[in-house]
Amino acid sequence: MPAFLFHHATAGLLALLGLAVPVAIHLWNRRPGRTVRVGSVRWLEAAANRRLRNLRLEQVWLLLLRAALVALLALVVADPVWMRPRPAQEARGVVLLAPQLLHPDVLPALRPSLDSLRRQGYSLRLFAPGFRPVSAHAWNQPDSLRQLLTLARVADSATTVADDYWARARQAADSFPGRPLHLITGAALPYFIGARPALPARLTWQTVPLPDSAVWLAQAWQPHPDTLRLLVGRSQEEGTVFRTVALRHPRTAGRLSVAALPGLEYVPGPKPVLQLAGQPAVAIHTAPLRVVLYADAAHAAAERYLRAALRAAALGLHRPLDLRTATPTAPLPNQTDWFFWLSDQPVPAGLLRQVRQGGNLWQEALKGSLVDTRLDVTGLADAAPIAIRRLDTSTVARQTILWQAGTGQPVLLRQPLGQGRRYHLRTRLQADWTSLPESPVLPTLLLQLLRSESEPAVGITAHDLRQLDPRQLGAPASVAAPVSNAPATIQPAPQAVELRPGLLLAALLLFALERWLARRRSVSPSSSSL
Repeated sequence: MPAFLFHHATAGLLALLGLAVPVAIHLWNRRPGRTVRVGSVRWLEAAANRRLRNLRLEQVWLLLLRAALVALLALVVADPVWMRPRPAQEARGVVLLAPQLLHPDVLPALRPSLDSLRRQGYSLRLFAPGFRPVSAHAWNQPDSLRQLLTLARVADSATTVADDYWARARQAADSFPGRPLHLITGAALPYFIGARPALPARLTWQTVPLPDSAVWLAQAWQPHPDTLRLLVGRSQEEGTVFRTVALRHPRTAGRLSVAALPGLEYVPGPKPVLQLAGQPAVAIHTAPLRVVLYADAAHAAAERYLRAALRAAALGLHRPLDLRTATPTAPLPNQTDWFFWLSDQPVPAGLLRQVRQGGNLWQEALKGSLVDTRLDVTGLADAAPIAIRRLDTSTVARQTILWQAGTGQPVLLRQPLGQGRRYHLRTRLQADWTSLPESPVLPTLLLQLLRSESEPAVGITAHDLRQLDPRQLGAPASVAAPVSNAPATIQPAPQAVELRPGLLLAALLLFALERWLARRRSVSPSSSSL
């Protein structure tokens, strides 16, 4: 239905008050009467009074003409715009294909569905930054898979950084307004970060099954001259697990015998690596995990608890632990992985420089407020409640929360510091601050921290096959998802038509007509009095 908009509606309404002007003119500007000769004037005073009391409209057509002229001028002031609707148009839909599916075991099964959508007028694009279009020439080539991989810049899937599909879907909805969208992706959990956004109904999400399992080499280290240990990851839809494999250190280059990793080769050199076909090379770590503890007299108790917890956590580390104690007078050791600074004094500038080059710095709270909460240890079996009695409750911004209380308050924060990281424990490892030092959970928490921050698993994002429930996407998880043959339509935005020029022209024509009629009115009495 057509609609009208007024850019200056208030000014137009005020201008409509001018309709009172022609009415007043017609009420008081009456036509002169005829001259009649009479013998006596004693009846003229009474006739004049009756004339004043009997005000009537004359020349009604001229009055209506003038009122219409004032109304047109009021509309011109209001500046009306006619929002003329446009006929519905057939929408050209878009198919967005995730680079995750550009695999020789997955893409051939998708081709019939994609070809069916393309015949219906859908354009094919990559579900990746930029939404690059896939031309019909590239799609129909015998080496189309290679061309698509080149277009998506994912020739090596092991180095692919996981995209955020939630944010990418919201971006696609905004980039193609009013057009049907058909998303075809996998359901791997690492690609769905955060909460599900609000998505339009014109977006259809189809998930495709991926390989059932993946096995890869995550890490390798040499604890002894004749021993080699491998950390092998295995991911399935139900979860991801890691196991350690011990081997005799090879003396020369060659293939290693590992059942889960066929084709694994040892490449010697100044920095020896292990190479597996289709995966990036994994360096063999030979240096231990170097940790330095510094504590003043006020933090002596916390230093004893922390030292014991680190030694207990070392039993689960893949690299040997080199734990040292620093003193105020001794120089700080170089190439340290972790610094635990237990002091209220400022951190030395030399130590901060080392951290910015790739180290990790741990600090405790300088002050704390009395609280009554518990540390959230969800996921740790048989973990007893850990009380937190004092906590730094100041506001934090742009820091990652690693540990938090059951009330949501952050307990351990991580902040980037150059190429390194700073960790801020917002309580203290003291009995009057928290029961964490006396809890057997502390070594486990430190082990998780040291392994995740110091020994990140290589390629876990690319190989993680844990699946998101397809019902959260609002679409069935099947390759042969039914596609409607009915053409989709979109309603274009209405066309704005300016009415002011036409109204001005109409007002000029009415003004000319009004002047002509008024001229005839002024001439008529003169001719009748002759």
